[in-house]
Amino acid sequence: MAPTYYDNYYQVLGVDHKASPRAIQKAFHGLAKELHPDKNPNNHTAAEKFKRITEAYVVLSDPKKKSRYDLNLRYGAVASLRTNPRYGRYTSRRNPRVSRSFYQKNQTFSKHAKIGGAVAIVAIILVIAVTTFFMTRYNAGFDFQKGLANYHNQRYSTAYFNLEESISPLNPYLAAAHLLMAEISFSQQKNLNLTRKHLKKAYQAKPSDSINARLLYLEGKVDNLDGNYETAYQLFQKSTLLLPGLDSATYKMAEIDLFVFERFDRALAHFKTLVQHNPKNHEAFLASAYCHQKLDQHEKAITQIDAFLLLRTDVGMAHYIKAISAQALNWSEISCTNYLEANRLGVNAAKDSLISYCGLTITP
Repeated sequence: MAPTYYDNYYQVLGVDHKASPRAIQKAFHGLAKELHPDKNPNNHTAAEKFKRITEAYVVLSDPKKKSRYDLNLRYGAVASLRTNPRYGRYTSRRNPRVSRSFYQKNQTFSKHAKIGGAVAIVAIILVIAVTTFFMTRYNAGFDFQKGLANYHNQRYSTAYFNLEESISPLNPYLAAAHLLMAEISFSQQKNLNLTRKHLKKAYQAKPSDSINARLLYLEGKVDNLDGNYETAYQLFQKSTLLLPGLDSATYKMAEIDLFVFERFDRALAHFKTLVQHNPKNHEAFLASAYCHQKLDQHEKAITQIDAFLLLRTDVGMAHYIKAISAQALNWSEISCTNYLEANRLGVNAAKDSLISYCGLTITP
């Protein structure tokens, strides 16, 4: 099956950016056989994809073009490289004033000189090791910051490449890098297996509590999508214990309680927490009203709907829920007024109640 096409040539061919020339060639030949115009006559989509993989292969199979493309993908621009004509070719010449015997003379060193030389060599090695350590750490952090900036600017393909480049045991943001790659894999690439892979590596990087909370939340979303609701619920719960202000996890728990397990009391508790964190969370008011209605607490349902209507009046379902609860309380005038408004806002179910309960004739 042909891959999903992105601006990134590596993803076009479905290979890692560290893939060998042989792997790049093999991936191209496999896709070319599938997408060749001779096998797909009059198929414009296949023709476009064939053109795209050919373009990618032309660049990635040429070492010079590939190098420039990698730099462009990493930094967004490639500076031109020019040689400096001021410097000529280095040549080694002996000083003609020094006799040939000087070069042929055997040199002997004292014990102190040998020790001093050994110490100097060790010092040089240590300097190189320390410099390499800090340069590697700096480059990893730099790549991460580039990836983070591209992520916030919604350039997800480039962000993923930058973050992949930053992966190193010396990266101080290693857990955060895997978290962002997991989020891109989940939200943009729709690849649950790759999402789980990055989540596992992020956990292994010993994340902080705030990063760990977001990892648990994302893992819960994956399980929720797979239908593992109880596991997902527990993951959302753990994430809120680590980060109490993570309202998205609280909302997910409320949704599972409400629509999957029909635990309306527990759902209400979650929606109450959401309103405490944000008094203008109109969705929490609407969902709370629905929970109260399911518990036959109709006056409380109407109170929640009125709080919702102070924030928004253009949602037909809000008027429909209020109409049902008002009908249950025999508040016919309030009920019919809200059935009319729900019908006006496109809630088709309100028409039957207008006819059967309110005695009104609805014209098409």
